[in-house]
Amino acid sequence: MDEHEHRIITEISKRSDASQRHLSKVSNLSLGMVNIVLHRLIEKGYMKIKQLDGRKVQYILTPKGFSEKVKRSQQYIQNTISSLAVIKDAIKKVMTDHSKNGVKRFVVLGRGEIRDIIDISFRELGLPDVTMGHKDSLEDIKDPSVVALCT
Repeated sequence: MDEHEHRIITEISKRSDASQRHLSKVSNLSLGMVNIVLHRLIEKGYMKIKQLDGRKVQYILTPKGFSEKVKRSQQYIQNTISSLAVIKDAIKKVMTDHSKNGVKRFVVLGRGEIRDIIDISFRELGLPDVTMGHKDSLEDIKDPSVVALCT
C-alpha cells in the first residue's frame, strides 16, 4: 500500500460517506488522482463501494483493507520509535561529550516535543553534578558556561 492509498483508506475509515472532493482536500490529491486511487483500492480488495442513491456512494473498508491499514500504522509507530531512539542517542552523546569537557549546566531553548525528548534523554543519562534548565530565548541566558540546546 502506497502513501496515497494509506491516506485515502485512513480517511475512509473515519468517514465512510466522504465524497471524492473531501478525500481530495484531506489527502492533497487532485480529484482525478483520488478517483484512480479509489479504483486501485477496490481492485486490490481493500474496499468496496455501496451505491446509496443516484450520486451518493459509501466506501466500505474490507477486512483486507482494515488489516493493511493496521499493518501500515504499526510500521509507522515502529519507525517513529526507532527515530526517537536515534534522536535520543544523539542528544545523549552531545551532553556526555560536553559534560566530559567540564560543562555542568545545560539549558534548553524553546518548547514542545523536542524539549521533552531532550529532558527525557537528560534524565536517562543521570549525569552527576550536571543540571538542566529551560529558557525561552538566548538572551535569557546570562551564564557564558552554559551549553544551550535549541528546539
